[in-house]
Amino acid sequence: MRRPRQIAARRLGRTLAVAAALLVVAGAAWLGYGLRLDARLLRSDPEAIPGEPALLRAGAARGAGVFAAHCATCHGADGHGDRGLGVPDLTDADWLYGPGRVADIEKVAAHGVRAHDPRSWNLAMMPAYGTPIPSASERVPSLAPGEIAAVADYILALGGHPADPASVRRGGEIYSKAGCYDCHTADAKGDPAIGAPNLVDRVWLYGDGGRAAAIYSIAHGRAGMCPAWSGRLSPLELREVSLYVYALSHATTPHKVR
Repeated sequence: MRRPRQIAARRLGRTLAVAAALLVVAGAAWLGYGLRLDARLLRSDPEAIPGEPALLRAGAARGAGVFAAHCATCHGADGHGDRGLGVPDLTDADWLYGPGRVADIEKVAAHGVRAHDPRSWNLAMMPAYGTPIPSASERVPSLAPGEIAAVADYILALGGHPADPASVRRGGEIYSKAGCYDCHTADAKGDPAIGAPNLVDRVWLYGDGGRAAAIYSIAHGRAGMCPAWSGRLSPLELREVSLYVYALSHATTPHKVR
C-alpha cells in the first residue's frame, strides 16, 4: 500500500501541473490580447479611436505610464503644466498647436516644438519688443516701455479686462504697427496652424494673465520648447501617450484621467 504522504505528494504534483498549464494558457491568451491591442492601436486611424471607447480606454491606460516616465517632469503628474515656465496645461482643452485631435497631439509628441527635428513646430517665435533687435528672423520694430504697456492694455481689454480707454486705443494702433497681427491675427485670437496663442480667451500660457505678465512677455519675448520623442519612444508608445493626453483634455469621455 502507498503511504498517505506519497499519495498526498502525487495529488499535489498533479494539482501544481494543472495550475501551471492553466497559467501557461492564460499567459498565452493575455499575450495574444496584448499583441492584438498593439496592432489595433497602431493600425487604427487616430481620429477614429475616440469613437471606440474600449480601445481609447486601453490606449490611454497604457499611455499613463509613458506620460509619467517622460512628460510629467515638465507637465506635472496631473498634466496641469506650469505657467511660470510656460509649460501648457494639457487638461483644459485649449490647444496651441492644432485643434487637439489625437494626430495633432501625436505630431507634437513625436517631433516637438522648436526641437532639433526637421518636422518640429517652429514657425511662431514671439519677438522681444523691449530689446534693440526684437527678432533674428523678422523685421519688427523695438517698442518703448510706454508702447509695450499700451499693447498690453489693448490685449487685456480685448479679453474683457478693465483698462484705460486712451491706452487701449493707442495699443491697438501699435499692435498693427508692430506686426502682432501677423501671428496672433487681427482679432488677437491666434493661429493654431503655427502655434500662435489666442490672446483674448483668458487662458494664459505664461503668468497669471495680469498686466505685468503681459508686459513681460511683450518686452522679453517667448520661445517655449518641447523635446522630440521620435526615435526615443516607439510608434506604439507615441500613440499611447497621445491618447492619454487626449483623455486628459476630454472630461466627458468615460476614461477621463486627472
